[in-house]
Amino acid sequence: MIFNSILRTMLYFLMLAVLAAGCSSNPEKSASDNDSSVSAENKSADKKSEVDSPTKPVVLSPALPAGPITPNPYRQSKAKISSQVDISFRDAVAAMQQKNWPQAESLLQALTVANPTLSGVQLNLGIVYRAKNDLPKAAEAFNRAITVNPKNIDAYNQLALLKRESGEFAAAETLYQKALSVWPFHPESHKNIAILYELYMGKPEQALPHFQAYQQLLSAPDKQVDSWVADLQRRVGGGASGGASAEKETTKADQVPEVK
Repeated sequence: MIFNSILRTMLYFLMLAVLAAGCSSNPEKSASDNDSSVSAENKSADKKSEVDSPTKPVVLSPALPAGPITPNPYRQSKAKISSQVDISFRDAVAAMQQKNWPQAESLLQALTVANPTLSGVQLNLGIVYRAKNDLPKAAEAFNRAITVNPKNIDAYNQLALLKRESGEFAAAETLYQKALSVWPFHPESHKNIAILYELYMGKPEQALPHFQAYQQLLSAPDKQVDSWVADLQRRVGGGASGGASAEKETTKADQVPEVK
């Protein structure tokens, strides 16, 4: 009987240990880390389009390199920041989410003065300037973000958008290519360069593999992009001109955010 009592006790503690392990989780990386910039306009709780897993198998598009998916290098390094910097940055993000651009600009400017090496702060300041339609200052902030951290793929994408909107398509292409050279598994860079190729540069053959790469890097396919891929496959395969679908393509450009 004593043996049975001891056995029951051991089983009880074993079950507690298993339950404790199953309920544990790693905290999400702080939004104020140097390499975890927050685009308040584009931040989403659903991260299905962001693939950081180094083990997820994919059927490769020609636009993707061979081998396993590597982690996003922009999210790997962490900056040591004070609690006050963390609070100020979160306040700035909250102001951006409320579209309170003057307050967000004031908070982020103060942070850049005190912490000039925080790339994510520079990135978000650029987004604020862009929202205020101060495009020269936005470009300066995005360039500073890249200078501080050349792995800041979000800054490349934001700057590429400015270039595309100003008609500098070759410069936008170069910036998207730089982002993909930093991390070739970045879904949004593939999507954005595909849109650039298809809608603005008249290169559907080059757009198609990047749209396919974008789809393959999602945890769940984007049905709208599926229709674009099917359309491109028909056009590329049949040698059809894209002129007949200009109205549909203009709608596509309006519906698709450039960066998430």
